[in-house]
Amino acid sequence: MTKRRAFLAVLCLAAIAAWWLVHPVCVPLSDADVREFARWAPIETRTDRQLHGPVFQLRDGRWYQCKSWISRQLFF
Repeated sequence: MTKRRAFLAVLCLAAIAAWWLVHPVCVPLSDADVREFARWAPIETRTDRQLHGPVFQLRDGRWYQCKSWISRQLFF
């Protein structure tokens, strides 16, 4: 039973680590950022997605960019 418990413990730790890497981090966009993103396509029509859902989200009248934690660390 010891090997099975160790395996389950490692599996749980791996699941927690994977969740931490992909959990969404949402940052409000400034008006200048929204205009910059709109140069390529209006932000309202963007369909960029990650595991957690759409990257660009409108919340309470303000645009947010939601990316996974690891995406924020490795990219911008």
